[in-house]
Amino acid sequence: MSDSNRLEREIEEILGKIDQFPDAEARRKREGNRALRQIGTAISDRQRAIARELGRFSMSQVMLASFLLMLGSLLFRAGAPLLMEWMLYLGSVLFVTSFAFIVFGGGSGSSSSQPQRWRGRPIEASSGPSLSHRLRGWWEARSRK
Repeated sequence: MSDSNRLEREIEEILGKIDQFPDAEARRKREGNRALRQIGTAISDRQRAIARELGRFSMSQVMLASFLLMLGSLLFRAGAPLLMEWMLYLGSVLFVTSFAFIVFGGGSGSSSSQPQRWRGRPIEASSGPSLSHRLRGWWEARSRK
């Protein structure tokens, strides 16, 4: 008996919610949001695919390609001077950018992601105290004398 009452109450709740069903304008708005989400998802999927493809190249390879681009633009300048001038600019920007990434640590992706191992055990390469700490210790030891 209680199961039938509970079932009857659930049916009444469902029927009561039918009156609150979204109208045409709300459905249109929801469809528009769904379309925007699908477009956003497609764009982000393409961006991830491009980033994955670009991630295959190391910064040293980008630097080499930029150098070759600059060299090629200088060698073939007589054929299309305006195009070669822009290739020289592009090569210069790529060279400076890749050099900055290498120098300031942005290009070290593979070595930092894998822990270093020796004989199957992970090791930590602690270099000990820094130069400033060693100099400070030397100065304090010298001043105590």
